[in-house]
Amino acid sequence: MTSTYRPDAWASGEAAGGATPALPAASTALAAYLTGFWMPRKHHSWARGTQRYREWAVDTLLRSPLAHRPIGDLRVFEIERWFAERAMTPFESTGKIPAPSSMRALLDTLKASLNDAVRYGILTTNPCIGVELPRSMEVRRAMWTAEQVQLFLASTEDSRYSTLWRVLLATGLRRGEALGLQWVDVDLDRRILEVRRAVLADSRKDNSVYGPPKTRRSLRTISLDSGTVDALQRWRRRRETEHAAFVAALERQLVAFRTPGARLPELPQELPAESPVFAAEDGQPMLPATVSDTWRRQVRASGLPPCRLHDTRHIHLTHLLRAGEPIQNVSARAGHGSPFTTLNTYAHVMSADDERTAARAGGLFGD
Repeated sequence: MTSTYRPDAWASGEAAGGATPALPAASTALAAYLTGFWMPRKHHSWARGTQRYREWAVDTLLRSPLAHRPIGDLRVFEIERWFAERAMTPFESTGKIPAPSSMRALLDTLKASLNDAVRYGILTTNPCIGVELPRSMEVRRAMWTAEQVQLFLASTEDSRYSTLWRVLLATGLRRGEALGLQWVDVDLDRRILEVRRAVLADSRKDNSVYGPPKTRRSLRTISLDSGTVDALQRWRRRRETEHAAFVAALERQLVAFRTPGARLPELPQELPAESPVFAAEDGQPMLPATVSDTWRRQVRASGLPPCRLHDTRHIHLTHLLRAGEPIQNVSARAGHGSPFTTLNTYAHVMSADDERTAARAGGLFGD
């Protein structure tokens, strides 16, 4: 889908349609606000994956009745009414009813855009704060227990991906962050890894595309538990053996096909520090789509409840919060922009522990 906004519109003072508006005001229509102010100002700061889903969400909002409404006149009721209609209407491009994740992406985008309007003094409050999605859209994420995590890892221990699954569940890394790791980023003696880059979702065979992690805060150092360090040590030994075999086979090919008298190139005999941690036998990075497909197959084969690959991140962070880890520590580990983001995302986890909180409060009375 081609986005309908102009990346240079705000900087040049042009809005969609060629008009030259003043800076946004409460009377500015949502479409003009999104295309002429919010998207041009924010687009460059997002990772490529975020850019794609924000563009899709904005294009969808531009086709809604909300697009023509002044942002200062938007109210909870009419926003909820549109979301209720949208939830029951198939997309023209696919003929399918919107998935819960699509509805959440639409609401998150609208809320984020109007949060900026509040921050700049254009609005006094954000009408999306009180908006509730239709109940059918509010689906809880699958949260495996510690026992289920252990069962899954046991069922996949012979898989090439088993160490990757362990790292995702042990660190809360995003898929692209894990696939972007190089051996130079991993210090097994100090038991840490550094998140410096991500493999982007549009990577293809022989063309892995790297970019920065999702946000500036996503650049971080994460400590590893001893079991995950052991798993990475075994995986490194396996990769060293595979690399030596790959180089030996390549050298035999070069000898067989070289021009008489030609000098053979020198090949790296040791596993290069810049090689991807999670790679195929030939050293090429594992591809995001292949990793996700493999995860789905192995989850089905395990007999455990359905669980998305991205839910490994939620399982990790939820486990830490329920274990009583301070929220600022969890936020830093997740690479969130602030502890407020973590609190806002995982408030349901913390409220679920209210029984434990009540027991602690009972200590006041010595019962």
